[in-house]
Amino acid sequence: MNVSSNELQMAVLKACRGIGLPIAQAQDAAAAVAASPQAIPDFLKYLSQPLQKADFDFTNGLEVKNAYILQDFSVCADAAISGTPYVVIRDVDRCELIIALAKHRGVMVKTQSNDLSISKGAASELVFERCNIGTKDWMAIGQYAALTYVPETDQSRIDGAGAGLTDND
Repeated sequence: MNVSSNELQMAVLKACRGIGLPIAQAQDAAAAVAASPQAIPDFLKYLSQPLQKADFDFTNGLEVKNAYILQDFSVCADAAISGTPYVVIRDVDRCELIIALAKHRGVMVKTQSNDLSISKGAASELVFERCNIGTKDWMAIGQYAALTYVPETDQSRIDGAGAGLTDND
């Protein structure tokens, strides 16, 4: 299936919001995946995992345990960009999604054992182009995006969803 980068970005944004990801982190993930569609399999893997609360330790920089990459990578990138001398996410493997997020945020990532070090890097220009996505992946993104939809009932229309109860155009 051939889609525009904008179509992919909006579908990913809705999918992230569908699982409850905050808007800023959803926007970061959407832009990163749209610019690097090869990250879609990793994105779907992380999307299927339940949101979890990470443990942040600011004692000697920033050390994060139990990170949920879609939510916590942005915090770590912000820390690295602002000059925090040591930023590491524990027990996470480097993957295409992390590379895409790092490129989007302008940071560098290095893997040591199962730990991911993040440091300030040079901003790179993102390229947004049409891309081919497997039907199965596109359907999976759509299922998560559908979690943002309001149920189609008379009460939801009374409450303001959709076109309302009367069609007057």
